[in-house]
Amino acid sequence: MKKFITLTIVSLAAAVGTASATHPDESRLLLAAVVRTADRMGSSIEANPVPVLVALGTFLLTIVYHTAKGKSLRESVEFAATRVTVVPVPAAAPAESEAAVVKRAQARATRTQLIADQIGLENRIRKLPDEVKKAEQEACYTEQAVTDAEKALTAAEEALEAKLAANEAAGVRLEALRKELAGGQAELAAIAGELKKLAEFV
Repeated sequence: MKKFITLTIVSLAAAVGTASATHPDESRLLLAAVVRTADRMGSSIEANPVPVLVALGTFLLTIVYHTAKGKSLRESVEFAATRVTVVPVPAAAPAESEAAVVKRAQARATRTQLIADQIGLENRIRKLPDEVKKAEQEACYTEQAVTDAEKALTAAEEALEAKLAANEAAGVRLEALRKELAGGQAELAAIAGELKKLAEFV
């Protein structure tokens, strides 16, 4: 049995050494994970050692019992190892006085938060009527400005239409006057030619 245990330990050490030499990064990560797991297990045992103590006590009692019945130490250890399990024991409930203290502290914190919320809401509501009044005035002013702008736009459109009509009429009159001028000049030229002809006979 001792030789087997020694051989197992030596084999494990050789395997660990070989793995760390061939894969150093993976070995460091695995070692870090093992250390973290061991720390967590140690913290759990320190926080609630009762299940571990019960399991160890049961394990030892099982070994003693089966050894007393005539089994060898190896058989007793093997039997105990296959029968004993760690059963989690719930942590002791806090004392009633501690629970009352915690409840009072929670109630005080809740009351303080509610009072702070109430004060903040009251201050906000106190300011809201003035802000609503100002917002209404601004809405009225902007609505009046929109109405004035629409009126000004309508007047500008009407003025533009009137100016366009006047421009069109002026264009028509100009064209008519140009035609009249051209016709008058042609007629004057014709009259002058006729007078010239008549002057030869007279």
